[in-house]
Amino acid sequence: MKRFLVGLMVAAMAAIGFGGVSALADPSANWQLASGSAQGSGGLATFDFSAPDKTRLLFNGKDSSLLGNLAAATMTATFTVSGVSDAAMFTYGGQGTTSNPCVSPAAVRLYFESIPPGTKFAFTNFWWADVSPASAVLANGDFTLTVKVDATQLWSDWNGKPSSANVDAFNAAASNVTAVGLSFGGGCFFENGVGTTDGSGTLTLNTFAS
Repeated sequence: MKRFLVGLMVAAMAAIGFGGVSALADPSANWQLASGSAQGSGGLATFDFSAPDKTRLLFNGKDSSLLGNLAAATMTATFTVSGVSDAAMFTYGGQGTTSNPCVSPAAVRLYFESIPPGTKFAFTNFWWADVSPASAVLANGDFTLTVKVDATQLWSDWNGKPSSANVDAFNAAASNVTAVGLSFGGGCFFENGVGTTDGSGTLTLNTFAS
């Protein structure tokens, strides 16, 4: 199963400076939001969900303490989702369409990418953590996501291939990480964007370590 919509290159565009990336309220935090609006303040980064499903990626490609050689490191994020109204539901890009026929709910997961200067695009430049405790279904509450950056764990590349099937490429990416963060999606895909039906709800990233 592919984990990324064909033609949707948000992570790649963000890494090279395209794709509607906007700075968060506190630029010193080095966190950016791709394909979504950035408002508010608090924690490392804060943003409001929207209607429709615009939020695809919250990433950091500037803080050297989070990047570089992460092979065998443990990646952990804590965050809070609040203010989603009782009447609202989380939605995701392509929900209910033939282009996204799977029924997995809107979720968030850890991800990393490796695009050093001069590197050509490859599916194995991008890796998403597959399952809990590295991913979670979105709802109001406090969350902790954690996973080891290791090919024996459940990671998928851009084309949905598992890390266990491409250990050398995973290890190469993990040894030179250029961005880390949270990825949002649902259905068949991990970064096709999420939102809420009435635009309510806020996510605050409290801590991130890698």
